[in-house]
Amino acid sequence: MSTETEPSSAVAGQEIEAIAVEFERREFTPDELGRIKRTHRRSPRIGEARAEVYTFRASPSYKNRIRQRAETEEKSQSQVIRDALDAYL
Repeated sequence: MSTETEPSSAVAGQEIEAIAVEFERREFTPDELGRIKRTHRRSPRIGEARAEVYTFRASPSYKNRIRQRAETEEKSQSQVIRDALDAYL
């Protein structure tokens, strides 16, 4: 598997720069500004409560096993971990 992007689908650095310049120069309406400001990252909800982020140390072998299980079950890696915790606790 190649890690290079096909030239036809790649966005060149000059194109990105042009998009950034256009964005900076554009005059946004108050409604547009309101929508842009509301798009900041928020904690997702799981059920009725806001999700919390937990950090813990684990064996490096878990990373690949979690990824493989997530792909097999067509779930996110986070969901695989939540399911494992639910089954254990």
